[in-house]
Amino acid sequence: MEQKKVDILRQMTENFDVQAVLVYSCAWRKENFRYLTGINFYGPNALVLYIRDTGDVYILLSSQYDEKRTREGIEGIKEILPVNDGGLALARVLETNKIKSIGVADGGLFPAKFAAAIRDAGTSMRSAEGYIEKIRYRKTPEEVEKLRAAVHLADRAFPVFVDGISRGLNEFQIVAEVEYALKKMGAEDNFMLISTGQQEVYGMTPPMNRVAKPGDLVLTELTPQFDGWWCQICRTVVKGEPNDVQKRVFDIFMEAEDAGLALTKPGININDVAKAENDVFRKYGYGDYITSQYTRVRGHGHGMHLDEAPTVNEGVDLIIEEGMVIVIHPNTYNPETGYMVMGDPVVVTKDGNRMLSTTERKLFSAK
Repeated sequence: MEQKKVDILRQMTENFDVQAVLVYSCAWRKENFRYLTGINFYGPNALVLYIRDTGDVYILLSSQYDEKRTREGIEGIKEILPVNDGGLALARVLETNKIKSIGVADGGLFPAKFAAAIRDAGTSMRSAEGYIEKIRYRKTPEEVEKLRAAVHLADRAFPVFVDGISRGLNEFQIVAEVEYALKKMGAEDNFMLISTGQQEVYGMTPPMNRVAKPGDLVLTELTPQFDGWWCQICRTVVKGEPNDVQKRVFDIFMEAEDAGLALTKPGININDVAKAENDVFRKYGYGDYITSQYTRVRGHGHGMHLDEAPTVNEGVDLIIEEGMVIVIHPNTYNPETGYMVMGDPVVVTKDGNRMLSTTERKLFSAK
């Protein structure tokens, strides 16, 4: 295990004044385990345990397959332990090391059986939530390149999406072709939303049988995962030629994204980025459609989860720092056209930001 990751665990014990820390990940939220170890896992859960006094690191796994891969991929760990024993091995290590206090980082997903095992060992638990996530806000140059590689897959797969619309495929077929293209290019996974010809508030959904008709808007978020890292683009496509209303409304979305991008730089509160985006809609009389009734966020962090903090919304109090990677997307409902989306990931630089995606920023047309 990399020394800098062990140092993070050691610092956690000092910050939270505990003798040990336990980092829990489940199959849905693997990112903290993968960040610390560099290893993917396929069982239902995986944990990292660090003991302050000895400096020992234990890996706890629920799958024999994961155990084999972990032994081959991680050096410097004390022991690999099972967690499908109801937490008995975990309790044994805590008792042996006389651990009376432990910090737990679990994303609010910690199974009751593990909590019971810790209590049975005579160990008190404290929340260590958020510490690793805040470190992960700022990406190293190597991590930025992983994110760039991920969004490059989205850039290469987006023409497949447009071609599927042109050929009259339904949403299921378009998603299948995009997924196939991404996996051929090396994507581990892909989170994708799509919507065709709908004017409802919920702009993007899982795929359905819908086929785009001339004049319909077709929306997507493409979020491939590469080597554990997710990165996203959001684009709107018109089946055929866009009409004047669609072009006028889309120009507002572009102006809103530009306003958000212009403020995405070190020292700026992320609240002000969201406000800059929302103020564009307010300026054109669409202020009613920037509330939670019509939209979720104006952007979010990128990294080892597909939708990470920080959230770009008014009311979020967080200062942007160099090295953060954030997707800016003023996606929302418009009463004249229905939902539209437009979004791009950027890495925050010393003086501003740098775009990671290369897909043209425009309203696309699928003939």
